[in-house]
Amino acid sequence: MTWAARAQGYGPIVVKARRGDNASAKTQWCAKHLPVLGARGYPVPAILWHGMISAEWHVTVQDLLPGRPLAALDGPMLDALLRLVELQADAGFQEQERDFTDYVANVLFDDWEEDWTDAPRASAAAGPLCARVRRWLQPVWGLRLPPADYANNDLNLSNILADWGAITGIVDWDEFSLGSRALDLVALAFDCERADGHAAADRLLVQAARVAGDDGLRCLIGYRTIASLAHSFRKQESYGDSLAAAECTAVSAILDSLKLNDGEPDNQDVC
Repeated sequence: MTWAARAQGYGPIVVKARRGDNASAKTQWCAKHLPVLGARGYPVPAILWHGMISAEWHVTVQDLLPGRPLAALDGPMLDALLRLVELQADAGFQEQERDFTDYVANVLFDDWEEDWTDAPRASAAAGPLCARVRRWLQPVWGLRLPPADYANNDLNLSNILADWGAITGIVDWDEFSLGSRALDLVALAFDCERADGHAAADRLLVQAARVAGDDGLRCLIGYRTIASLAHSFRKQESYGDSLAAAECTAVSAILDSLKLNDGEPDNQDVC
């Protein structure tokens, strides 16, 4: 649960409550490393307080950044976002407990979370799409990307705040970790593709390939597809299959646009 509030003597704040999900440890990591991004010029929220308020519930209080969520990403705003994501590069250390690239590989190749079981059941189109993604991953099966960068791991249009034509904040760092910044570009490309922002999606994927290479791009697109469809399946009671249907349409369009064969990579560039 997330609320906007106002603190007496301070002003606008955001209050986030989470149960389970290793929230305390994740927030401690955020509190330690978000200021590093802030020092690089990245517009991140400041965590003002966090802690357990019961045996199960963890609360985080942070400042409310200005601006409103983006509905689309193009032109100068896309240029600005790409520059910001580059500030996530080269975290300069390794930490196994917050290595999200290892988690990505385990989900893809060792079926952690049973995502490969749930994803095909998300909608009628999900089964054939998952089979296509599995074939598409065969040339890179088992690949693990290095956890070199800071990664938001949930970058989407609603988490990018803007005002007066400038990006004023990137929010929702609940899954902040080490990883590949290319995953943030892939996640945002999916979101842009769903919103009919095809040119923006193409450009984001080109940059993701520059960061992670064509093989890495396959893994990250595969992970995002399977994880998103599995999540949609688990939320069917609330949302039906509309989320999965939109995801399948977007992913299929992206796979078609990449000009890579289902079984073996050709010699064309991703762009």
